[in-house]
Amino acid sequence: MVIGGYTLSPEYGRLQIPLVDQPTMEDVKSIIFEYSKFDGVTSLSITPAPEAGPYEINLYSDSGNYLLMLNQYLDDGEHVVRTLNNASAGTQLIDVLGDCYQASLITRDIGIVISCFQEFLSAGDVSSLVLSV
Repeated sequence: MVIGGYTLSPEYGRLQIPLVDQPTMEDVKSIIFEYSKFDGVTSLSITPAPEAGPYEINLYSDSGNYLLMLNQYLDDGEHVVRTLNNASAGTQLIDVLGDCYQASLITRDIGIVISCFQEFLSAGDVSSLVLSV
């Protein structure tokens, strides 16, 4: 696996997060914790990607709002994206990096984010009870 991404700032523009090949649990935790403070994207990818199954989890961070997306290939070659689904958060739209998403897809809890990334690192997937289609 490999973890990397980028941050966005008005002062410096787009800054690349250094790639870490074969990250440890501690690498994942510290990278997510450090870079989630900034607007940007962090990705943990299986390399090479499998023909079927999950292959990448992405974190989109914007002003303390976190959008998690797990990308997965299906057996028939189709592609699905799994996300959080906190129905109690409602349908209000929240801007994340210039796109609007329902509040039910967003969390402000960095602990959930770290947990999902660590589960993906150890198991190559995240429970469908947490991230679903």
